[in-house]
Amino acid sequence: MKKVIYTDKNGYLRTSLLRDSDDDSKPGMGIPLEPPPLDSILDTCKRELHNELVRRGLFTLEDVQRGQTELTAAILGVFRRALIDAYKEKKQGVNR
Repeated sequence: MKKVIYTDKNGYLRTSLLRDSDDDSKPGMGIPLEPPPLDSILDTCKRELHNELVRRGLFTLEDVQRGQTELTAAILGVFRRALIDAYKEKKQGVNR
C-alpha cells in the first residue's frame, strides 16, 4: 500500500491509501486517511480561548506583548485539548 497526498476541489490536502499497483492519478478512489472533522471544535475553541485569555489577564495588545509565553500557552492548551478530544471521538466512532 502507498499513501498519496492530493488537493481536493476546496483546497484541502487529502491522503488516500492506494494499492501499490493503483494509478496515482485517481487518489480519491483509495481508502481515505483523514484527521477528524474540525468544524465542530471551532466554536468550542473560540469560547475556551476567550475564557483562557481572561484567566491569564490578556486584554490589550500591551498585555499580549508582555505575555507572549502566556498567549502561546493559552492557544496551545485550548486547541491541543480540543484536537485530542476530536481524535478520541473519531477513534470511538462518535460524530459531533
